[in-house]
Amino acid sequence: MKTKPVVESSDVDLVLNACRAEARRLGLAMSIAIVDDAGYPLRLERMDGAGILTPSVALAKAKTAAIMRAPTRNLAERVRNEPELLRLEDYMPMQGGLPMMSGGYCVGGVGLSGAKPEQDEQIAAAGCAALLQG
Repeated sequence: MKTKPVVESSDVDLVLNACRAEARRLGLAMSIAIVDDAGYPLRLERMDGAGILTPSVALAKAKTAAIMRAPTRNLAERVRNEPELLRLEDYMPMQGGLPMMSGGYCVGGVGLSGAKPEQDEQIAAAGCAALLQG
């Protein structure tokens, strides 16, 4: 039987703090969602000034990244050629969600919403990097 790493509360705090710091550094008001490897929410924060729909979008991006074990940008790119993928329920085909990896395993996902898609992903990447360094 294999063993795999599991994201803990302190890891989630580390990711959230890194995302928040990167968003502030860029002067952006964001929603940040962190989920476990099955897509269940662990943290959801709507920063002051973030849009009213951003929490649900961030959560959907985080869940999509965790379940697909891939950046949400990959699904967004596939939808261009396969628009029928838009019918998938609970998946967000928008850039800004990344899987959180540790030891070759997906331990969760982080999703951001509130800025341009590439900025959402940049901030998610800051959170994932903090987890790896942590």
